[in-house]
Amino acid sequence: MYTAYKYARKRYKAHQEAKIAEQKLSQTTQPARYGSPSDDTRGLTASSDGPGIPTPYDPSPLAATPDHTSSDEAKSKETPEEREEKNRRRKYRLRIILGLFLPFTLQALDTTIIASALKFIADDFNELKQLNWIITAFNLTSAAFLPIFAQLADVFGRHATLQTALVIITIGSALCTAAPTSAFPLLLLGRALQGVGAAGINICVRTILADRVSLGEYAKNWTTFALVSGVSFGLGPVAGGYLTRVSWRWCFAVNLPVAVVGMGLVLVLLRGRLIGALAIEDVTTGRGWGAEGEGVGYRGGRRDPGTGMGRFLARLATVDFGGQLLFLWGLGLLVLGFTWAGSTYAWDSPAVLVTLVVGAVLTVAWLVYEWAMVPGRMMARVFPMQTAMMPWQLLMQKDVGLLVGVNFANGAAMFAIMYYMDLYFTLVLGHDASEAGIALLYFLPGLGAGVYSTMFFINVWPRQTVPVLLLGGISSAVGITVVAWACYTDYVNLIYGMMALTGFGVGLTTNPGTLHALAYFPGMTAPISCLASFAHPFGGTITLTIMSTVFNNRSGLNHEDPRSGIFWAFVAVIPIMWVSVIITTFLGNVWLGKEGTHEVVHGFWFWNLLRGKRLERVTMARMEDSGPAGVNGDIGMKPVPRHNAEQQRETAGDGEGEYSGTRR
Repeated sequence: MYTAYKYARKRYKAHQEAKIAEQKLSQTTQPARYGSPSDDTRGLTASSDGPGIPTPYDPSPLAATPDHTSSDEAKSKETPEEREEKNRRRKYRLRIILGLFLPFTLQALDTTIIASALKFIADDFNELKQLNWIITAFNLTSAAFLPIFAQLADVFGRHATLQTALVIITIGSALCTAAPTSAFPLLLLGRALQGVGAAGINICVRTILADRVSLGEYAKNWTTFALVSGVSFGLGPVAGGYLTRVSWRWCFAVNLPVAVVGMGLVLVLLRGRLIGALAIEDVTTGRGWGAEGEGVGYRGGRRDPGTGMGRFLARLATVDFGGQLLFLWGLGLLVLGFTWAGSTYAWDSPAVLVTLVVGAVLTVAWLVYEWAMVPGRMMARVFPMQTAMMPWQLLMQKDVGLLVGVNFANGAAMFAIMYYMDLYFTLVLGHDASEAGIALLYFLPGLGAGVYSTMFFINVWPRQTVPVLLLGGISSAVGITVVAWACYTDYVNLIYGMMALTGFGVGLTTNPGTLHALAYFPGMTAPISCLASFAHPFGGTITLTIMSTVFNNRSGLNHEDPRSGIFWAFVAVIPIMWVSVIITTFLGNVWLGKEGTHEVVHGFWFWNLLRGKRLERVTMARMEDSGPAGVNGDIGMKPVPRHNAEQQRETAGDGEGEYSGTRR
C-alpha cells in the first residue's frame, strides 16, 4: 500500500511540475493578467514572496490552478447558487447516511450474529443435524426476495418499501425470540421473515445510495456503508457470543429496539426526499418502470387521481408475478435439494433427485419467461401492464453474467469463514461462544483493509475495476486454500493469518463488482443492485449447503471427527474460489474519471493486455435520475430528459445502456 502511495504521489508531482512549466512558458508569450509585465518576464506571479523570489512549489491541487489562485480566491469565484447547491448536496448526503445507518447495520448483523450461537441454538432444539437450516432459512429468503423488492422500490417508492422491510424483519425477530424449544419450525419461520426483511433493506439502501449521483459519487457513498457492513459482519459473532452467555434469544431480541429506532429515523430524515412511487399516469398508459421502462420519470410528490386503493392495485399490477414465482420456487427447490442431499436423504434418493430436477426446470422456465417478457414478445402481449423483474438485455451482457459469478464466490468465501471457522473453534478447539466470536475477529482487520484499499484503488490509483477484482479474487482463493490445510494440522496462527487474507479479498471485491456493471448500464440501478445483492448471499447459501453435506459425511455419525469434516468442507469450496479468479480475466474494464465521466471497454481486457492488443475505449458520463417532483431542489440537481420506450430499447440493445459518449 505504501509503495502504491509513493508511486502515485511521484506521478502526481511530476504532472504538476510539467503543468507549471507549461504555464510559465505560455506566460512569456502572452500578456500578463496579474502583476506587471516585468514580473512575468522574471517568471513570477502575484503570489510571490517578493521581487526576484520564486514562488515555492506547492503540490496541492489548488496550487496548480491555471492562474495560481489561492483556495480563498477560488471560493470567492463561486456564485451564491453554486455554494447553495454544494450545501444542499452535503446536507442530503448527511441525511442519507444518518437515515440508512441503523437499517443497514441491522440487516448486516442478522447475517452473522448467530454464528457463535448456532451450536447452542441447535442443541436447545435438539436439531444439531438440521442446524444448517437456521442459516439457510435466512440466506434463502434474503436472496430469493431481492428481485421483488427491487421492483417494489421502483413501483411504490424507496421510502414505503424500506419501511415495509423494517416491519417484516421486526416481526421475524419477535418470532425467533419467542419460539419455544419444541417448535423448531416456528424458529425457522422467524428466520425466513428476517431474511425477507433483510432483502428489502439491502436492495433499498443500495438503490438509494446510487440514485441521482455520478459513478464516482456512488463509489464514495458505498465505501461508508461497506465499512459499516464489514464491521457488522465481524462484530456479529462476537456480539452473538456474549449475548449467548445470557441466552441465545438475545441474538434476536436485540433487533427489536434497533428496528423501531431505525423506522423512526427513516421517517423523520428521509420521507419525502427519496424517489417516490411510479406516477399513476405512467401505469395507466403502460409506461411502467422496469426492463424497458427506464425512461419513466417519477413524480412521487404529485397527487394521483382515483382512490388510494385503486392506485395501489394499479401499481401492483405492474409487478412481474410470474417471473417472481418461478424464480422463488426454482431457487427454493434447488437449495432444498442441496440441503437434503447427503444429510437428510441420500444423493440418489427420489426426494433429492425430484427436488433438484424440478428446481432446475423452474429456473430455466424463469429465464424463458423473462425473455418472453421483452416488449413485443408473447408474455409481454399477454400481460401488457407488467414489466420484467430482470431486464433481459442485462442478463445477456457478458460482464454482468461474469460479475454474478464473482459475487457468488465472494459470498462463498465470507460465509465459509464466518460459519465453519466458528465450528472449528467450538468443536475442535473447545472454545465457548464468546471465545469463538473473538477468534473470528481476525477476519475483520483484513476486511477493513480490503474496503479501504478499494477506496484508494478506485478513487486515486489506478482508478480501474478489473485489477481490483483480480487482486481480491486471488487473495480470497489463496486464503481459503491454505486455511483448509491449517485446520487439518491445527496450525492456529496460520489460520488467523488466512482469515485476515480472505477478509482482505472479500473487502476488495465488494464494491467494484457493482461499479463495473453500473458503468455499462447506468440507468438500471435497482436491477444491478439486485443482482449484486442476490449473488452474495446466494453464494453463501449454496456454499454452506455443500459444506454441511461434506461435513456430515466426513465427520462421522455423531460428529466424532469434526476436524476431518471441517477440512474436507473447506476443500469443497476451493474450486469455487479459483474458478471466480479465472472468470474475472474475461471481463472488460472500467476507468473512472475525475470529472464524473468514465471509460469502458468490451471484450476481454486482461487477455488482450497480455497480447499487447489495445481495445476501443468509450468515454461516457453516468446519467443521473431526476427524482420526484419537488425533491430536486433539495439536492440541487437538474432534471434529465427521458427517452420514450422505443428509444430506450434501441439504446439498451447495443449493450451500452443510457449513455452518450465518444470512442477512442
